Amino acid sequence: MKRFISTIYGRFLMIFFGLLLIPILLTFTIFLTFQFNTLKTQVEEMLVERAGSIQKASQEYNLASEAVLDLFEDTTLNVQSIRYDRTEWSVEERAKLERGETISQTDRLPQVAFLLDETVVTLSPNAEENPISIFRDVSLQTLFLTALISSGLILFAVRLMTRRIDRVTDAVNRVTTGDLSVRIHDVSTDEIGTLAKQFNKMTETLETNETKNEELASVMAHEFKTPVASILGYATLLKRDGTSEKQIEYAMKIEREGKRLSRLSQDVLRLAKLDHTIVGLHATELSLSEQVREAILSLDSEMTRKRMNLDLTMDEVVMKGDASLLQQVWTNLLKNAVEYAYEESTLHLLVKEDTTHITCEIRDEGEGMTPDQVDRAFDRFYQADTSRHRNGSGLGLAIARQIVQLHGGEITLASEKQIGTTARVVFPKEDR
Repeated sequence: MKRFISTIYGRFLMIFFGLLLIPILLTFTIFLTFQFNTLKTQVEEMLVERAGSIQKASQEYNLASEAVLDLFEDTTLNVQSIRYDRTEWSVEERAKLERGETISQTDRLPQVAFLLDETVVTLSPNAEENPISIFRDVSLQTLFLTALISSGLILFAVRLMTRRIDRVTDAVNRVTTGDLSVRIHDVSTDEIGTLAKQFNKMTETLETNETKNEELASVMAHEFKTPVASILGYATLLKRDGTSEKQIEYAMKIEREGKRLSRLSQDVLRLAKLDHTIVGLHATELSLSEQVREAILSLDSEMTRKRMNLDLTMDEVVMKGDASLLQQVWTNLLKNAVEYAYEESTLHLLVKEDTTHITCEIRDEGEGMTPDQVDRAFDRFYQADTSRHRNGSGLGLAIARQIVQLHGGEITLASEKQIGTTARVVFPKEDR
C-alpha cells in the first residue's frame, strides 16, 4: 500500500478522492438534507389538502366515509380508517378532530389524520411510489453515477499520463544499457511532451558524440601510425649510420615528424573539445577586420617567399564572438589559401557587412579542387594531395567549421581545378 501511494498513479487517485469526491459528497449530503425536509413539508401540505377535499366532498354530497374514500383512491397514497375511540387520543387531539381539523404525525414518512363520520382516516404516502422515496432514490442513483463516471475518467487520465511517463522511464533504462538509438514518440506540447523532446535531443547528441568518438579513435589509430613509424625508422637509421651528415639528416626528419605529431595531437584535442562543447564561447566585442589583418601578417614571410600580391577589400566590421577561436578560423583558411596558391599569384580578401549578415571571403589563384575534393574538404583528416602537403593534419577545415557553427555561422567552399578556391564565411548579424 505504501509503495502504491508513493507512485504518481496512487497520488493522483488520492488527490481525486480527497479534493473532488469528498466535497461532492459533502455538498450532496447537505443539499439532500435540506431538500428532503422541504419535500417532506410539501408532501405533508399535500396530505392536508387531500384530507380537506375528502371532508368537503363528504359534507357536500352527504356520502358515507367508505364511498368518499373510494372516490379519492390514489396509488400514491395509503389510506387507513379505524373507528373513532376517544380514549386513544389526547384532549387536544380530540378537540382538533371534533372541530374537523387534521392532525399531522411524523414517522418515517409524514401522515395526517382527520375525523370522518365517527371514523378516523389516516393518509400517508405510498412507501414505494411517494415523491420522497422517488427523490431519495433518484438522488442516490445520481450520486453513484457521478462518482462512477468521475472515477472512470480520472483513472483513464491517470493511466494515460503514467503510461507516457513509463515510456520515458523505459527509454532511460535503454540508454543506461548503451542503446543510444532510442527515441520517444510523443507529439504533445505539455510538460511530458517537452520532456520527451529534450530527451530525444539528448540521445541524438550522445549518439553523435559516440559516433564521433568511434570515428576519431579509428582515424587517430591510422593517422598516428605514419609519423610514429617514421620517427622509429629514422631513429633506427640514426643508430646504424655513424656519419655526422646522415645523422643530421635523420635528426631533422625526426624533428619534422615529431612536430607533425605534436600538431596532430593538438588539433585532435581541439576538435574533440569542440565536438563535445567543452570549449565555452567567451563572447566579447571584437574587430573582425583587425583579426584578419593579424592573420595576414602572420603569413607575410610565406607570401613574400612566393611573391604573392594581396587584393584587400575590407569594411571595418565589429562583431560579438570568441576572439581566440575566430583567430584560428582566419589563420587556417589563409594558411590553406597561401599554401595552395601559385607563385606570383594574387590573394583576394573581402570583408563586408550589410543589414543582416557579416561576410568574409578568401580566394586564392592556385591548384583548386575537383567537385569530389570539395565535397570531402571538411572531412576529418582528409587531405586533397598528401604527397605534396604532408605537414598538415587534415583537421584545419573541420576545426574552422566547428568554430563557425558555434558562432551561428556557415562556411562553404567553391573551387575550380587550376583556377583557385574560394572560402566563404557568413555570420548572422546580431541586433545591438
